[in-house]
Amino acid sequence: MAKPMLLPFMYGIILIPGFFHIFLLQNSPYERYVIHILVLFTVAILGRFIRQNTYLSIWCLLLIASSAWLSYTYGGLVSLAALSPVFIYPSMPGRFVQVNMFALHLGTLYFAMKSEPLSWRFGILLFLVFIAAILAYLQHISAQKNELQQTYDDLRRRHYELHDANRRILLFSKQVEGAAQAEERTRISRELHDDLGHRLIRAKMMMEAALHVIPTDSDKGMSLLVQIRDQLLTGMDGLRATVRRLKPPSEVTGIQALRIMLEEIGRENGIRTALSVEGQPYPLYPSLEIILYKNARESLTNALKHGRPDAVEIKLSYSENEIRMAVSNNGILPLLHEDFDNVAGLGIAGMSERCQVAGGSLQVELEPCFTVTTRLPVARQGEVL
Repeated sequence: MAKPMLLPFMYGIILIPGFFHIFLLQNSPYERYVIHILVLFTVAILGRFIRQNTYLSIWCLLLIASSAWLSYTYGGLVSLAALSPVFIYPSMPGRFVQVNMFALHLGTLYFAMKSEPLSWRFGILLFLVFIAAILAYLQHISAQKNELQQTYDDLRRRHYELHDANRRILLFSKQVEGAAQAEERTRISRELHDDLGHRLIRAKMMMEAALHVIPTDSDKGMSLLVQIRDQLLTGMDGLRATVRRLKPPSEVTGIQALRIMLEEIGRENGIRTALSVEGQPYPLYPSLEIILYKNARESLTNALKHGRPDAVEIKLSYSENEIRMAVSNNGILPLLHEDFDNVAGLGIAGMSERCQVAGGSLQVELEPCFTVTTRLPVARQGEVL
């Protein structure tokens, strides 16, 4: 089907010259001329009902032939009606078909006007070329407009997709944070039960023993009371340490939180600590910072309990798509695989599960020193995945 906006021009270039040429008729019958003009106009109207490209080409050829015959028969202003097929070209599929159809139209019109004066003939042909050039330019502009519209639609669709992805990422980060907090609460409850709970039970038993001993042996009873006091003090220190390590201070996050934790560990245990950073640091989502902080704390706690090191180190490596944190210590290494399995069970499983929730992984190495490496995929804040 021809482009609807060009149909009025095609109809006009048939009817207007055809009407004015009536006044120039001399030898031709008026009625037959009107019938021929109406037949050409009917052929032009048939294009409104054509949908397939094959029929469109056939219709264009029929319009070229009928308009050229009319120009050959009557000449004069009717030659302008022979330009009407030029308005079909923008609807035809492919530049190759358009160029060939235009060449056929140009040649047919040239031979149809052989009896016309040379100036009139070349004027009509130049007018045909001018109209074809204008239509080609308009078609190019329309193609660019459609391309820009398509690009705009694609960008808008991607914007919605990225917005939805960002929303899902934020939701996922909250889920990761909730899962990490639930796992941390479980670990803390286990730690309080295994450490503080046992100390309180021991103090209770020693208190009962002191109640029986004091009436008969006051010195032994006082010794038991001193031991009970020491047990309670140790339990209180452990409780304070657990609460203090429960989460990083609210005013600091990321590298600063790790640095403060290392300073506290070094001050409380009298060991050397170090923090190094590779690459250019960038902001992380809170869920990833929580995982890094808790894994670092768990690794250092295990090292102090089982390795008895005199130096610990945290190394952060920032890459484009990954954040890597290696926590190492120079403490005692497990000598056998069985020992390593026992050590790996002390918090390693929880750290590994914490990493897997965020799509990362945990690695444990024995050489050259005991090192726990946390690897997490990252999406920088302010960027869309």
